[in-house]
Amino acid sequence: MRIHSIALAVAALTLGATLALAEPELRVRYPNGVPQVSITGEYPGAVYAVYRAPVNGGPWERISENAVLCMGSCYADDPGAVPGASYQYRFDLMVTGAEGAQILVYGPFLATISPALARPVGVFVFPNPGRGSTSVQLHVGGLTSDRAVPGEAVVYDLAGRQVRVIHRGTLARGLTTITWDGRDERGAELQRGVYLLRFTADGRQAIARIVRR
Repeated sequence: MRIHSIALAVAALTLGATLALAEPELRVRYPNGVPQVSITGEYPGAVYAVYRAPVNGGPWERISENAVLCMGSCYADDPGAVPGASYQYRFDLMVTGAEGAQILVYGPFLATISPALARPVGVFVFPNPGRGSTSVQLHVGGLTSDRAVPGEAVVYDLAGRQVRVIHRGTLARGLTTITWDGRDERGAELQRGVYLLRFTADGRQAIARIVRR
């Protein structure tokens, strides 16, 4: 019975170690409009570095300091990431335990940088091209606890004529999704062609190209 209990204890410890070293997941956030990548899990005391590479192949580029002390979660800001582009991310951790230092490599993780969120003010329209009702994402960088700001989203034709005011009023920080029926101020459905959606908020401006078919 004693031998059986010891065997069970060893198996439990082995399972716990396996779970502790399980592959984490990548998370992408956009504080103040800057892409920030992190991995799930807690790694207190670990030293790490974060690398990025083009999704279609290419050299790995370090986007963090060479040896960052992990105070819980491991993350890195990536201000050089291009909105709409896809990248691979890799996290190299050095963990020191009873058996000495151990190198853990997590990744590569695939991520696409949001065109709407990866800037202080952003706008994204989908489906695009499209007809009928359309979703419009308006993003204002900052913490959710920051004050709301006045914002305006207006559709123009290529001659610069105002076609439709989609939003005018205050906007909370973060992402706001609005449904636009695809019609102009008179209620007529927009003709086929190219239009521009200008979004202004917090003293900044973003423009999206809209194709109606």
